[in-house]
Amino acid sequence: MNSVDPENPKTEQGQREHHEALTDLQLESRSPVPERKTEEQISSSMKQVESFGTEVDERQYLAEVSYSCLLIPRFDDHYLTGDITDDLVEWMREICISYGWRLDGIVVRPGYLQWVMTVPLTENPARVIRLTRQQTSQNIFEDYPRYKRKNVSGDFWAPSSYIVPGEQLLSIEQISNFTLTTRKQQGIF
Repeated sequence: MNSVDPENPKTEQGQREHHEALTDLQLESRSPVPERKTEEQISSSMKQVESFGTEVDERQYLAEVSYSCLLIPRFDDHYLTGDITDDLVEWMREICISYGWRLDGIVVRPGYLQWVMTVPLTENPARVIRLTRQQTSQNIFEDYPRYKRKNVSGDFWAPSSYIVPGEQLLSIEQISNFTLTTRKQQGIF
């Protein structure tokens, strides 16, 4: 069958449309979206590894999952504006590199931090959020002590987090609902 399927990521048109969709994500983000490799590109770039006389199946390295994640500051008057926005982008890149995750996109707004990342399938999403919260909180409190004066918890972020599988950014409605629910749980609203 020689028909061109625009939805198939292996066709040239499918790859172009996939790249355009990623470009849309990049426009919303403060960091560049890395070019995604196809399975063939990854397979061809990997070397055959011998383990106890048998070849390791290359597909095991392709087992990844993407998550869209959201955190909001613990205090509703702690806004993510100014230099902290650039620092958060840089810290998130460093965290992802350190743990072997891939940051696919990031959005920093005054009321929230949202990002899309790809991690190994074996990585626990709760661990991803916990480590991200710990590392960014530590950096925020060190570089921006004004936030630490009011927040004595050691965690800059509100107790709740939002993490869903997939590469799509959360909608404004989802973010608003999450924020409202979290603030009610905190007794702020």
